[in-house]
Amino acid sequence: MQFGSNLFSILFLGAWVSSSGAQTLLPEVKVIEHPHEESHGGYLISGDFKVDERMKAVIFPAEAFKKDDIINVQIIQILRDEYFVMQECISADCTQAQIVRVWNTAGALGVDFHDPYRLWIQHEGKYFFWLQKFPMPDSFTFTGYQRFSPPLVLNPEGSPEAMHVVDVAAAQAAGPTPVRQAEFEGASFVATFTSGTSIRVKRLRPEH
Repeated sequence: MQFGSNLFSILFLGAWVSSSGAQTLLPEVKVIEHPHEESHGGYLISGDFKVDERMKAVIFPAEAFKKDDIINVQIIQILRDEYFVMQECISADCTQAQIVRVWNTAGALGVDFHDPYRLWIQHEGKYFFWLQKFPMPDSFTFTGYQRFSPPLVLNPEGSPEAMHVVDVAAAQAAGPTPVRQAEFEGASFVATFTSGTSIRVKRLRPEH
């Protein structure tokens, strides 16, 4: 069953006839489909994500992730010195957060799963995505990260040489890369950042 992304309306043409013979037309009823969603293989697949209007670098789900949701992230294109981050708030005011997963040109950092681009949500929470650039020479890269950090802060880990040659503090001060364009491809959300990097993300939720 495929759900479209446009609004549609149904006009009820029937009428209710009172005992006095007066006729009352029912008003127009608008039915709004849930956008960017489809059902397939026992899962409700949704690309209903948004870019924060106050912070153009932050992508978040329109509906909070729930336990047993499967999140699928596809890196369409990413620069060698960029890191795409999924983070979760761990305090009520979101002053503290934890890194859920980080992807770069090599895939997901520190992940040996069969499919590092899929992850299972263990509990409901506030999750969000963003892109961090660490300008560095071609011969260097980071291989890990600190799990806990403030929101929108990625503390990378790597060889002593990499940590010495990269100005981590300056990159963090520059902040995440803004989203230049966001669009929907069926039940997927596609974001293109100002650097040219593009990602595709969708949520799969068991229907039963």
